[in-house]
Amino acid sequence: MSHSHDGTRRPAPDSRTLPRVDAFVPTVLAWRALNEWDEVKGQVVRSDARVAELLLGLVRDTAAARYDEKQLLDVVADYALRAFPNATNFVLVSRDEENDDLVVRRAQTHKGEATEAVQLSRTIAERAMADDCALLYVSGSGGFSATESQVLSRMETAICAPLRDGTGPFGVMQLDVRRPKRGRFTREDVDLLTVFACQASLSLEHLRVQQQQQRAFASTINALLHSLTLRDPESAQHSERVQDVAVWIGRQLRLDAERLEVLRVSALLHDLGKQGVRDEVLFKPDRLTDLERAEMATHAAHTQNILDRIVYPDALRDVPRIAAWHHEKMDGTGPFGVEGAQIPLESRILSVADVFDALLSPRPYREALSPRRALLIIENGENVDWDPEVIAALNACLHDVLEDVYAVGPESGEAEPPVAA
Repeated sequence: MSHSHDGTRRPAPDSRTLPRVDAFVPTVLAWRALNEWDEVKGQVVRSDARVAELLLGLVRDTAAARYDEKQLLDVVADYALRAFPNATNFVLVSRDEENDDLVVRRAQTHKGEATEAVQLSRTIAERAMADDCALLYVSGSGGFSATESQVLSRMETAICAPLRDGTGPFGVMQLDVRRPKRGRFTREDVDLLTVFACQASLSLEHLRVQQQQQRAFASTINALLHSLTLRDPESAQHSERVQDVAVWIGRQLRLDAERLEVLRVSALLHDLGKQGVRDEVLFKPDRLTDLERAEMATHAAHTQNILDRIVYPDALRDVPRIAAWHHEKMDGTGPFGVEGAQIPLESRILSVADVFDALLSPRPYREALSPRRALLIIENGENVDWDPEVIAALNACLHDVLEDVYAVGPESGEAEPPVAA
């Protein structure tokens, strides 16, 4: 499901809301209460080896897709149409808790094509959810508009089962048959769909909980960045630009999605420790003395001390170290004394993105440098301060970085002598 910041389910961008005026009044032929799931599951699995294999595959593949909403819905739709090979269409609907609408999350034909032609009765969906039972039904008669009759009158039969989490039903899944030669659903199909819907519900509920945790973590990150904004708005804006530059470099270096997320979070928080630096140093309008530079360098350790206090998802557990090590040098002269390949690649990317943005930003004692001049200064520090592979990646995507992050084009011409950031 898609959700809002407060954990409620929200419609996906391509979702459709079921009409509130429902002319489709189906005739129910059979039903199965979902509280009989345990009993029915054993019967279904023992009755058909093919079905048992499908259910095991569904458990395996939904577990593998549990963190990706689109992939999870793809898996559920695919297995549903494999479990019911005579079905013409599959549709999955869930309730938007903000406005109580029933919203189509996935609709697919037996050929695997996304479709908007699948019709689901609000009456039958709400009945399945209210009674907490799976239903076998056929289309009713009369009461259709011309458009509705063209779509609904061809439906021979359908089965529908509620999706439920710990608080009760939150949606339904339906399969229909539109052609007589494909046969009709039976009471045994209702039992199978009951088991199928329960397993799909578990996977969708796991996704919902995981998305809630992600939003809770994101809100923590946003709160931390907001605290930096209150102290030093420019540092917060700098962090957002560094994040964008770093992600461009990370993509150029073909980091996978998980490492890009670590890089994204680390970049946003890399200067959080500046809150531990005295105002006289942090906001000094002139160049810093050696002692003041040493004090400013302590912000890296402050960053790690702050970030170490947060509980992270497993995939982000390296964020404190990566964020704090953004000033480590290839020659080992950085604040933590780490050198070369011992510095995580993400930290080496942050280091280049950080100094690049600093050079492009004006200071009280100098104007902003041109992109080409900034890049030349960084290239002059290859293998001493910065990783040459990361510098080459920035150079390769420089046009995109300047256009996307700074809304300017690269400048040509000879660079001036290096100027300290």
